[in-house]
Amino acid sequence: MKRRILLKFTAITTILFLSVFIKIFAQNLPTSELINAEILSNVWYSTTTIKENYSINIYAGFQNHSIKNLSGTAGFFVDDSQISKMNFVAGPKSLIKLETNYTAIRGEHTAQIKIIDIAEAGGSNVSKLSIENLLAKESEKNNFSVKYEITKEEILNKAEDIASNIVEVINTQTEKLATYIESFKQPTNVSSSSSEIFSQISQENITGVVLGTSTENIYNIQNDEQDIHINKNPFLRNIFLDMISLLVRYWIWTLVAGVMIVLLAVLR
Repeated sequence: MKRRILLKFTAITTILFLSVFIKIFAQNLPTSELINAEILSNVWYSTTTIKENYSINIYAGFQNHSIKNLSGTAGFFVDDSQISKMNFVAGPKSLIKLETNYTAIRGEHTAQIKIIDIAEAGGSNVSKLSIENLLAKESEKNNFSVKYEITKEEILNKAEDIASNIVEVINTQTEKLATYIESFKQPTNVSSSSSEIFSQISQENITGVVLGTSTENIYNIQNDEQDIHINKNPFLRNIFLDMISLLVRYWIWTLVAGVMIVLLAVLR
């Protein structure tokens, strides 16, 4: 007797469990019935002029033509990458606005909104529906352009970078030019002074006071004097080349001095 009662209780419990499970499973199972609701094709923005780093809103519309209470999730895509999503509820015969915030990035872009989840809400129960049964599950791709906004600080930084690069190039070239100018310098080392040379000549070459023998010595003296004169000219030449290379190497100060001289001449 007790065994029969136990079997009946087990059977009733199993039936009740299966009925509840089947009901829940059926509610969560998407239906193939066409849903009289859609996302609108247009996409619009909170401003008509979109600038870089501006925070804007991207909008789309969802219209529920049916008498059902629908809930779902909309995904927002920029350049085919999802940037955010939004949960929504659309009552019977209603039109709601879908929106998200977006920080604009410079360049050309596309925006699109897609329904990624939809369900029918009835009291405490929610019946999952298939987005494929919506009249339209995604908006059209809308092109928008984000303009590059030039700031004062950016202009100054750019100008500073350009000026720095120009100065660096000029410094490199002027250093090469100054080195090239210095390459024209000639050695100016003289082994002895003129008095020492004359003394050496008198000791080594002048052997007597006879006219015939002193003629050769006088010729040698003239040659040595000419060598001394030749060695003095490169010294002055080298000083001049050093001054020119110095002006080239420190071209900025040369330029400043030249501008000041011109201004003084004009303002006189």
